[in-house]
Amino acid sequence: MKKTVLLLTLLIGVVFSSYAQFDNDAVPKLGVGFSFGAAIGSNASAYPVAGGVHAKFEYPINDSQLSVIFKVGYTFFVSSDGYTYENDGYDDIYTNGSVLSFVPVEVGAKYYVADRIFLEGEVGASFNLSSTDESGKPISRVSPIISPNVGYTIPFGSTRASLDLALGLDASPQSGGGYNQVSLKATFNFGLN
Repeated sequence: MKKTVLLLTLLIGVVFSSYAQFDNDAVPKLGVGFSFGAAIGSNASAYPVAGGVHAKFEYPINDSQLSVIFKVGYTFFVSSDGYTYENDGYDDIYTNGSVLSFVPVEVGAKYYVADRIFLEGEVGASFNLSSTDESGKPISRVSPIISPNVGYTIPFGSTRASLDLALGLDASPQSGGGYNQVSLKATFNFGLN
């Protein structure tokens, strides 16, 4: 855990220390979005549905096609029998199924290969908010995460706002399998200058 936090701190430091080297005419963006996907891999049968929300900071390098990205989010996987929550009115709570929750923290890059078409990749750590899965199998508290994406940017007229639509893979390997997903992602970006 300490090594992961140290690595993330170093990566974030590199991103923000290189901030001073960027061209001041570049337009940084702040984005918020959501994803919906299907789990793949060894745990896909137990937790087939995935989704999440995220916030992303994007800074272009010297008016080039390349941007540096810092992203944080919340990702969940829903068990195959779904998840329900009930309260009978007498302070008795009943649940069926389970939801696994993770907080991914990532840094990466985005590169426009053509007008509005981009490739994006992030690496980082996924912090587990659940201690075990539905069968009682323990889950790693922190695991690496790799997220390659391909997408398309839709600008909103003459404003600095845009919508990124992307198809991506979020791979988070762990001992005993991993919690991986293929997902559709939508991010609403707002220019900060």
